[in-house]
Amino acid sequence: MLDQTFTTQPQVGRAIPAAPKWMHSLPAHSLIAGALLLHVLLGPLLTVSPLLVGAHSAATILYGLYQAGFSPRIERAIYVCAYITGAEVLWRMTKTPLFWELSKYSVITILLVAMLRHGMLRMRALPLLFFALLLPSTVLPMINVGTAELRNQISFNLSGPLALAICTWFFSQIRLTVPQLQRIFLAVICPLLSTAAIALMGTVAVSRINFNNSSNYATSGGYGPTQVSSVLGFGALLIFLWLFQNWQSRLQKFMLLGVMALFLVQSALTFSRGGLYAAAGSALLACYFLIHDKRARMQLIAGVVVLFVVGNFVILPQLDNFTSGALSKRFGNTSLTGRDNIAKGDLQVFYDNPVFGVGPGEARNYRTDHKQAVAHTEFSRLLAEHGLFGLTALLLMLVMSWRHLRQAQSRMAKALVIALTFWSFLFMASLAMRIVMAAFAFGLTAATLIVADHAANGPRENEFIPIPNWRRQ
Repeated sequence: MLDQTFTTQPQVGRAIPAAPKWMHSLPAHSLIAGALLLHVLLGPLLTVSPLLVGAHSAATILYGLYQAGFSPRIERAIYVCAYITGAEVLWRMTKTPLFWELSKYSVITILLVAMLRHGMLRMRALPLLFFALLLPSTVLPMINVGTAELRNQISFNLSGPLALAICTWFFSQIRLTVPQLQRIFLAVICPLLSTAAIALMGTVAVSRINFNNSSNYATSGGYGPTQVSSVLGFGALLIFLWLFQNWQSRLQKFMLLGVMALFLVQSALTFSRGGLYAAAGSALLACYFLIHDKRARMQLIAGVVVLFVVGNFVILPQLDNFTSGALSKRFGNTSLTGRDNIAKGDLQVFYDNPVFGVGPGEARNYRTDHKQAVAHTEFSRLLAEHGLFGLTALLLMLVMSWRHLRQAQSRMAKALVIALTFWSFLFMASLAMRIVMAAFAFGLTAATLIVADHAANGPRENEFIPIPNWRRQ
């Protein structure tokens, strides 16, 4: 169907009730403030019982499947997937009773159902070939591995690449307006705010925290500091990108800046450096494109001045005093905490097994050192466990990244693409593909962002611009 469109009004399938009239009378910042406040309260509430976490995650996923399968508004399925992306660490840290890789498979399933529902199954060569290249290593190298272990290793190591392929396939057929992109960002940010609230609650509740030159579980809500730091840094990056887009009230900007400050502070207090480094590096790359836009340039200069003054003379001294100087020492330490040695071991495994690799999850059994450590760097894992097929898949990732950047139609779109791509690569360099966020961020760069000239009062609330099936062949 070359003229396929997705409209805001139901055409086929089950009709979706319109939003209540009273909601249309509320200003946008009231709705955003309500969503943020709700999730500040939700975080501590989910710590009460794993059953609440299970109900929250199950309801979210079922709602996403319903929207993907029955709603004519495909963007609603995207919003749910964005919410799941932001909620994955939240569900894990609050001990969801559902299985560990649930979020990855949920995003994969919802997007596939949405594509099936809307006739978007036209093949996209690069993302599908990327994943297909990883399949040969699951046969010959794993022939002597038991069935249960084989299933676990494939699920743990290949669910992330599969999610990346499906997200890229899906978003390569989608065009998003700026308001829709902002709603995607908000859907990710809300559950991240719940994560930050839990981490903040843990920081305040402990009478004495021992800060040293390593990651801190007490300030990370009792969960992995590296993942908490990374997702909060990603939330801060999304807000940074959001603030350079039009149609925002001053109150909305202050709210977003407050949430971003919380994300950055709590990310720093985890003492896991990767989250802040990845967010800062990605934001700097985005600035290269933003600085060429006159309006964005003025905002950028003003923002940098305010950030420097407030951060350097207010926030950092307070945090350093709170940690008795340990924060400065931690971020002044440039060691890689053993990840470089694991990556070197993976490269040696690739050198010894260059064709098919050693199979998903098996590299640690072939390393000389760090035998018990799972891969932390996705790029070295692809080489060690998938051989030349993994190398080709890695090259395809670079090709897709370059194509997404070239196809971006404005400086703002290019800033978004370069920031999200670079962040996903930095995440994969330190945490492989532990969570679906890296795959979702990379896939989102394949979408076409429409930055159109609108009336002075901003864009239409429900505007959705589709992309025909014949685009991006």
